[in-house]
Amino acid sequence: MNNVMRCQADVINNYLMNNDGLAASEFMSDMSMPFDQQDRVFSAISRLNKPSSRKIGLIIELSANHTTNELLQK
Repeated sequence: MNNVMRCQADVINNYLMNNDGLAASEFMSDMSMPFDQQDRVFSAISRLNKPSSRKIGLIIELSANHTTNELLQK
């Protein structure tokens, strides 16, 4: 995971920790993340027991690589 993705994951994690999903979604839109990818990211994050910036970064990375990545569906 590169530094840009790590910083993006930090921002998203901070929004979600503050229960501001709308701001997280708007941030992802500003990153030019397609809505279907945003849905996959939110779905994968919601299944985490303890979300962290590192885990969110991995989710973003995996969701960008494959549109139907099976790892995010587990």
